[in-house]
Amino acid sequence: MLQVELGNQIHSLVLKLGFESDAIVSNSLVEMYAKLGFIYDALDIFNEIRRRDLISWNTILMGLTYNGKVSLAMDLFNELISEGIPPDRITLAAILLACNYGSLVDEGIQILCSMEKEYGVKPGEQHYAIAVELLCRAGRLKEAIDIIETMPYRTALIWKSILSTCTIHEDLVFTERVAKKIMEMEPQSSLPYLVLAQVYQMRGKWESMVRVRKAVEHKGAKEFAGCSFIGIKNHVFSFEANKLHQYGGKDLYLVLELLQWEMETEGYA
Repeated sequence: MLQVELGNQIHSLVLKLGFESDAIVSNSLVEMYAKLGFIYDALDIFNEIRRRDLISWNTILMGLTYNGKVSLAMDLFNELISEGIPPDRITLAAILLACNYGSLVDEGIQILCSMEKEYGVKPGEQHYAIAVELLCRAGRLKEAIDIIETMPYRTALIWKSILSTCTIHEDLVFTERVAKKIMEMEPQSSLPYLVLAQVYQMRGKWESMVRVRKAVEHKGAKEFAGCSFIGIKNHVFSFEANKLHQYGGKDLYLVLELLQWEMETEGYA
């Protein structure tokens, strides 16, 4: 990947110029390697930083979390606390995300409830949103609603964090309730309509699905497909929903279908 090659060159230049002891430069290297997926390289640089500030800790915690290293993130957070460094809202958001990705429900809720008392950080909208999503993904929808009811504020972001998991648990009544809340708070948002249409389609409620899709068309809302990118040397390939923008895309889809067939043959769902 071009980004990796450039990153390695910059790192080499940092070492050549003797800037590796600079906290800002080291933190930037940690973030760069973490974002590129080389989390252990990022961790090595972090461990070599002599004077770590809170930015250093937050950078590596976020990096570990986004790279799926939940156990390492939790261990590092405990190390931070043991060293007597008070975490801030970013630190706690990172560790809550780690709990979310690692399905550590009880640990995440305990952190949320103790934020203000133990660390002097009042939970913000992002912290509540992560905790609510954590509960929803675990199927504990009632507890998620209880948290929302006790929040000092209720925004569309909180309800959206619930809506994104509604289709997993197939609770139609709950999905309709949450979608209605978002419609009231953000009348121009197409998200609740699109999720409802998907849920109705999964349940075979075709009339309801058509009604919701017509409502989206009437609002003039556009459905934006998710897109991911893969960089190989000097070429960047973009993958969109049901569409591959690159030469030879049909051949790749044939390979994917073959892999899916082999997985199903082996008994994988």
